Amino acid sequence: MRYLSFLLLLVVPAALTAQSTVESVPNQKLITGSYVSNPDNILDPSTVAQIDSLLSSLEKKTTVQAAVVVLKSIENGDEFEFARELFDSWGIGQRENDNGLLVLFVEDIHAIRFHTGYGVEGVLPDVVCKRIQRDYMVPEFRNGNYSAGMLSGLQQVEKVLTDPAYAEELKKPEGEEVSDWTGFVIFLSIFFAPVLLIVYLVKAGNKRFLDSKNPEHTLYPEMRMKRWPWLLEFAGVPLLTVVFFSLAGGDNAVGWCFLTLYLFFMLTLFHRLRKTKKVITRFLEGENYQQIHEFLRQQQWYWFFMGLLFPFPFLPYFFYHLARKRIYRNHSRKCTQCNGPMRKLDEKADDAFLTEGQRMEETLRSVDYDVWQCGECEAIGVWFYLNRHSKYKACPKCNTIACHTVSKQTVVSATYSASGRGEESHACKFCGHQYKTTYTIPMLVRSTSSSSSGGGSSGGSWGGGRSGGGGASSRW
Repeated sequence: MRYLSFLLLLVVPAALTAQSTVESVPNQKLITGSYVSNPDNILDPSTVAQIDSLLSSLEKKTTVQAAVVVLKSIENGDEFEFARELFDSWGIGQRENDNGLLVLFVEDIHAIRFHTGYGVEGVLPDVVCKRIQRDYMVPEFRNGNYSAGMLSGLQQVEKVLTDPAYAEELKKPEGEEVSDWTGFVIFLSIFFAPVLLIVYLVKAGNKRFLDSKNPEHTLYPEMRMKRWPWLLEFAGVPLLTVVFFSLAGGDNAVGWCFLTLYLFFMLTLFHRLRKTKKVITRFLEGENYQQIHEFLRQQQWYWFFMGLLFPFPFLPYFFYHLARKRIYRNHSRKCTQCNGPMRKLDEKADDAFLTEGQRMEETLRSVDYDVWQCGECEAIGVWFYLNRHSKYKACPKCNTIACHTVSKQTVVSATYSASGRGEESHACKFCGHQYKTTYTIPMLVRSTSSSSSGGGSSGGSWGGGRSGGGGASSRW
């Protein structure tokens, strides 16, 4: 009994003196410039170093000052009052902005407290503080991983204070879950509806509907649709499909709706193929193989993207489309004079039947010529195929596609108040003709971005901020 009394005399005073008071907590900002006060060594040194680096970077980016205090026990066991008094005593945050944050951890009462200054409450409200604690810190604290939980929570705080979008996401009420249908409708509204509207406006503006007044001339009228059938096919049917499945309901209604729309739009491509066949058939009747080649060339990028969206069956079709373009270019043809069969000359032999300008164009690869010769009357037919990616254009003097830009220079520099003027020099590689054109240089625009006005004090003291008592506490 005597020894027990002796032990109690030693342990009880030690336990009492272990409780920290506001005055006894070391302010490491004043001592070492650190953002972390860890007198009981609950956090390991490497974590303290990582937190210091994180909070220093945060202060430089946003001017927000955050202090971390990790204690075994506090006087009276009330983390709210302790945090409030400590926050005001140290003056965490800038005086003019009150943008301070105190993160208080108390081991014996299993409490974590975020205490915010007036200027931080808007972006770091109570609900966000609580959610960070609950989702990122408390699970680690329950397993005794105090260092991991503290670092994880502070990383989320840094994300919230530097990314407004992330902060808004965390502000959503607990029960607010986006349903499958809501997400699906949002997807259609963001990705499908704007594209459909833009396509419609372009077609309407360029008078590309079959029933447009004074429609723009086209070599391919078969590819055009009337306005209302087009709207029905690309807007009406998809809308009715979404309405039908939303009313029908069911566990997999969204999946079935998406699959139905996918298959429907795939069917619209077969509708397009039917119209494509009509164009080719019309040109075949006139044996106009060059126009078929040009028509297929204009369509190839469209089928490339459709092949990406609908890999089966339209990705294989895209390669067939490219092959068919080559097939029609080399398609057998008859002589227009004697109706005899013609043969295509090779690249070397056809030079004898090309003009000097045409041979120059082939040398420059601005135009590729095919020469066909009748096997009976030896009549010649010449077909040309423009290189749409060539840097050469038609010369205004000789009309040979051999003119290119030689140089560009600024004549009048653009300013913040007026546009400038530039000059391009052009020359034809065939006839040598030279000429100049002018172009406008856009007016300069001043940058609207501005650098941060300092990152607050990086060490030495806090800024004298105040708190309104905002924040949240969690226990485990």
